[in-house]
Amino acid sequence: MNANMTETYRPAAETATHAANSAGQLMVKNIGKMIELQMGSAKVYADALLNNTREALEIKDAQSARSYFEKQPEVVRGLVQRMTKDSGEIMELSRAYVDEAQALFTQSAANLGTVMEKGTKTGGKAA
Repeated sequence: MNANMTETYRPAAETATHAANSAGQLMVKNIGKMIELQMGSAKVYADALLNNTREALEIKDAQSARSYFEKQPEVVRGLVQRMTKDSGEIMELSRAYVDEAQALFTQSAANLGTVMEKGTKTGGKAA
């Protein structure tokens, strides 16, 4: 009886393990992409902040102050455009992850159903 139970549940456990492994790999791949995007964005924002601060520290007179402040809307516009681009990329990564995860889980459920169905048809001797 124990041999029959082992033969029934081993293929199911292997199928479930494979599904969990695939889900883990998918998650790690997407976390890596997200970190890469965020690190790139952080560098761009830090560089912009440092450059802007350097320019502010170089203000020596009214003319250089005027020039600095006239440039600020352009600086802000550039940062807003970058934030918009980054947000779009994050949303696209999220959509792709959801699509891949749904496909993986659907396939895994079908595979597990097939294994369990074979096990019940062969009287506990799943293939």
